[in-house]
Amino acid sequence: MTEKPQARERRCGLSLVSWFEKNARDLPWRRGYDPYHVLVSEFMLQQTQIKTVLPYFDRWVARWPSLDSLSRAGEPEALKLWEGLGYYSRCRNLLKCAKAMRADGHEAPPPSVEALRSYPGIGPYTAGAVASLAYNLPVPAVDGNAERVISRVCDLTETGTALRRRVGEFVVRVLKVLPGAPRAFNQGLMDLGSLVCSPTSPLCGDCPLSDLCLSLERGLTSQRPVPVPRREVQRSEAWGLLCLLEGKGKFLLRRRPEKGLWASMWELPWIERGDGGFEADFRDWAAPLGLERLSCRMVGEASFSFTHHRVRARVVFCEVRMQSPYALPGEGWGVFQLDELATLTLPAPSRKFLKAYHLWCKVSPFRRTGDRQKTNYP
Repeated sequence: MTEKPQARERRCGLSLVSWFEKNARDLPWRRGYDPYHVLVSEFMLQQTQIKTVLPYFDRWVARWPSLDSLSRAGEPEALKLWEGLGYYSRCRNLLKCAKAMRADGHEAPPPSVEALRSYPGIGPYTAGAVASLAYNLPVPAVDGNAERVISRVCDLTETGTALRRRVGEFVVRVLKVLPGAPRAFNQGLMDLGSLVCSPTSPLCGDCPLSDLCLSLERGLTSQRPVPVPRREVQRSEAWGLLCLLEGKGKFLLRRRPEKGLWASMWELPWIERGDGGFEADFRDWAAPLGLERLSCRMVGEASFSFTHHRVRARVVFCEVRMQSPYALPGEGWGVFQLDELATLTLPAPSRKFLKAYHLWCKVSPFRRTGDRQKTNYP
């Protein structure tokens, strides 16, 4: 006798909730499900693994334990505490959320998907996650783990937004026949996808849904979700520059544009490597800025990544002179003492350049910034 869809969906829900109650990960935002803590965790977990988020979450809620306290925070301090977690627009949006929610009179994130989505940085998934986890509301929270689990259980062949829609519809149907369990079911999907139903080599023998899984029955688990071609990674070479201004003992930094990658952050400049070597590359970059190189020394290497790009940089310490001693190269440039750099929120490449510089200082005879160096072309 063929099982009716509603019965199958209910059995799926009951099996997953039972598994989650026995196997749930102990995470700080799950202890009491404080709505503010859930909100912070969901912003931090976007495109970031739980093990990376945990220390940042603990420091964040220790510094700002409530929505009200965060609403009174300044952006520089928030960005500094976020430093190293990446995707800094998440931090800015979280801060904007807190300020806007308090301005609207909320002591905590509102218990409504529609209301939550009206705030910066909150899309369908984050709104559903906060509503279902913090308030146990019967709404879907479809992340990559949920997509993978349900696409395998139901043997779905859609991709992208179509897959997300089908999975969301399935979750809604399950929640209708499983009253009172949205929090456990949605988190069960997240944990099952992370711990058991992994992208490669899923542990089907440990899965509570294996007897319901159509892709397992049909031998298609490795093909679900349907693979989507990945964008090719572009690899490039660069020079990372630590430019010390002659006679000032200060490093030259530039501010990133207000929008886009590492928006508005100060950074140590870096330039792409050409075929002519460092001297030619530096001259082409420095001449329009009115900078003259006095000496240089390669101090190490650093690799970094951003949006489908992988960059390997040779880090170069240079002493430079400005053609006009009273003017910076232009708008968006600044000078900072070495110890001042620690107070800035720097992008990952700049932090790696500084790390290479500090390591070099420990072994180099030229330990004092400002000592004139013999030119050593990289």
